[in-house]
Amino acid sequence: MIVAASSFSRTLFQVLLISLVLWPGATLAQFSSADPYVEQPHPLTEEQGLARIKAQLEQEHTGEAIQLIERFLDQSDTPVFIEQFSFLYAIALEAEGQFNQAITTLEQFLEEFPGSTLVHEARLRLGTLYTEVQEPNRAVSILSRVLDLSSDDTLRAEALYRLCLAYESNGEYLRAIETALHHAEQSGADKRRDLLDYVRHLILEKMSEPSLSEVINAFPGASPGDLALIRLIEFHKSRDDETLAERDIRAFLQRFPDHPYVRTATALLRTVTAGIKAHRHVIAATLPFSGKMKPFGTETFNGIRLALEEDEAFGSSDAVGLVVKDSALPTARLRRDVSQLLDEFAPIALIGPLLAREVQLLADTPDFASVPFITPTATLPNVKQFGRYWFSSAMTPSLQINRLVEYAMRHFGYTRFCILAPQTPHGETLLHIFQQAAGQHGGEVIAAEWYQPGTTDASRQIIRMKETDLSLYGEMLPLAPEELTDPENAVVTEDDAPEDGNEEDVPLVYTPGFDALFLPGHPTDVAFLAAQLAFFDVNVPLLGTNTWNHPNLLTWGRSSIDGGLFGDALFLETTDPKTRRFITAYRERFQSDPSIFAVQAYDAMHVVLDAIRRGATTGPDVRIQLFVRHDLPALSGLEKFDEGGILTRKVYMIQIQNGRFVQLN
Repeated sequence: MIVAASSFSRTLFQVLLISLVLWPGATLAQFSSADPYVEQPHPLTEEQGLARIKAQLEQEHTGEAIQLIERFLDQSDTPVFIEQFSFLYAIALEAEGQFNQAITTLEQFLEEFPGSTLVHEARLRLGTLYTEVQEPNRAVSILSRVLDLSSDDTLRAEALYRLCLAYESNGEYLRAIETALHHAEQSGADKRRDLLDYVRHLILEKMSEPSLSEVINAFPGASPGDLALIRLIEFHKSRDDETLAERDIRAFLQRFPDHPYVRTATALLRTVTAGIKAHRHVIAATLPFSGKMKPFGTETFNGIRLALEEDEAFGSSDAVGLVVKDSALPTARLRRDVSQLLDEFAPIALIGPLLAREVQLLADTPDFASVPFITPTATLPNVKQFGRYWFSSAMTPSLQINRLVEYAMRHFGYTRFCILAPQTPHGETLLHIFQQAAGQHGGEVIAAEWYQPGTTDASRQIIRMKETDLSLYGEMLPLAPEELTDPENAVVTEDDAPEDGNEEDVPLVYTPGFDALFLPGHPTDVAFLAAQLAFFDVNVPLLGTNTWNHPNLLTWGRSSIDGGLFGDALFLETTDPKTRRFITAYRERFQSDPSIFAVQAYDAMHVVLDAIRRGATTGPDVRIQLFVRHDLPALSGLEKFDEGGILTRKVYMIQIQNGRFVQLN
C-alpha cells in the first residue's frame, strides 16, 4: 500500500548511490581503495572524493558532504565527475532542507547533462522537491515525464506515488484517483491491490464533500463512484442533513441496485424519509444535481438552504422539512419522478425547475396536484399560461429591459434609441422587447441592426445606422476650432476662422440624433463593438443587459464603455443593507460569491416560508397568498407577483464610471 512520506524513498536513495559507485570509468575497487575516514597523506582524488561523499551521505553527515562536494566542483574539470558531484550536491542540499537550492541545482543538472543516465532520477527528485515547496503544478509536469520516458520499474513506481501526492497537495483528488486507476490497469496483482487501497484511503480519509462529488460525477455508475457516494451519505448523516442524505441514498439505489450496500441504504432511506415527513410542512425542490447544469443547480440550492437556515434560526427548526429531486433526467422520467415526489411527500410548495423547457414539460402538474411551483430561473414572460399554480421569481428579459428603458428615459431624459443586437434567437427577443418598451414609455427606436456573435467587423451595420439617423435627426457639423487642435497648447486667432466661401475646407463630423444605443451581448463582443462605434463617431451612451455585469467588460472595454448603463437583480458591491447581509451570509456559508440563481431561489424560498408563517397550511393556501399579496418579502423589498406570475423584483441600475461599476438606484 502507498504510504505518505515527506522525504525521498530511502531504498531508492540507496539504489542511486550504488549506481553512482558503478559509474562508467570507475570500479568498485577504486571507490573502496581508501578508507574515507582515515586521513590520507595526499589530497583526495576524484574517485576517493566520491567514495567519501557517499559514506558521509549514508551516515547522514550532510554538512561535511556539502563542503567536500563544493570543493571538488571548484577543482574538477572532468565532465563525468562534475556530473556525479552535481547530482550528489542536490541530494545533500535536500537532506539539509535547502529545497530551493536543491531545485536550482537539479534544474542546472538537467540543462547541462540532458543525456545523463541519471536524468530520470533527477526529474523524480526535482518533482518531489517541487511538491515540498508547494508548487504542485510544476511537480506534475516533471513527474509525468518520468512515467512517460523511464523504463525502470522502481523509478516508475516512485514517480507514480509522487505524482499522486502532487495532485493531492494541489487539492486535485480526482486527478490522483484517475492516475492511480490508470496505472492499476497496467500493473500486476500486488501493485494493483496497493493502488486500489490508495484510492480507497483517499476517499475515506482525505476527501471533502466537493471532492467526493467530483468523483461521483466522473464515475456515476462504477467504482470508485459507489464508495464516494457512500462516503457522501455518511457525511450527510453525521450532520443530520436529512435533505441531502435522502437525495444521495436514492441516487445510490438507482445507480447501484445490486451493490452490497443496498440493504443498508434502503434502511437509511426509510429513516431519513420519515424524518422529513415528520415536519409540519414540507417544501420540495427539483433542480439539476448532476450533469452539465449541476453548478447552476448547486447555486440555486444554496440560496434555498440559506433562506431555510435563517428561518430555523428564529426558532422554527421543526416546522419545515426540505426534500429535493434531481431534474437532470430524461423527459418522461422527470414527469414521473416529480409526480411521485408530490404523492410521497405532499409538499406545500415546490421550487423549480430551472429551465423553460422543463416548465413546459411539467405544465399541468402543479394544478393537478394543487401545489404552487416557483421557478427561480426560467425567464418565460408568462408562466401563468401553464396554470394557476405557476409562479416565477426570475428576472425576465422583459422585466429587466422595461426597468432599464424606464430609468434611462426618466433619469437621463433619453427619448431616441438605436439598437445593435446579436443575431441569435435570444438577441431577437431582446431587440423586440426593447422596441416595445421604448414605445410604451413614449420613446422612439430609429434604427436596429444585427451583428454576428464573435464578429470582428460590424462597420456595415454601423454605417447603415448612421445613414438612417442622418435621414431623420443626425447631422454632419463642422469641427469646432478646439477640436482641430490641442486646446491646452494651441492659440486660436482670427486667422484660424474659415474665409468666406471656404466653408467646405472645414472638416465635418457626425453628430448622432439619438440619445443612446442598446448593445446587448457577451462582454467580449460589447467591448469590441463599443470601440468600433467610437471609431465611427457614434459617441452616445450605451445600454446593455446583465451579461455586462462581468469584470472582463471593464478590462476590455475601457473608455469606450464609460457611461454605459445596464440592470441586474444582483450587484455584489451594493450599498443596500439587506442585500449586503445576504451576500455576507452566503460567502460565510458557502465560501463563494452568490449568483443571480442563488438570489432568485432565496427569494422564492422566503415568500413560501412567509406564507407559512402567515397561516398557510396547504398548497392552495400558499397559492392564494402569492396571488393576492403585495407585501411578499424579497431581498429588494416588499414585492408581488404580476398577472403573468412574475415577481416584480427590484432591478439594480448599474453604470460604468471611470472603469468601475456604480449602483445608481
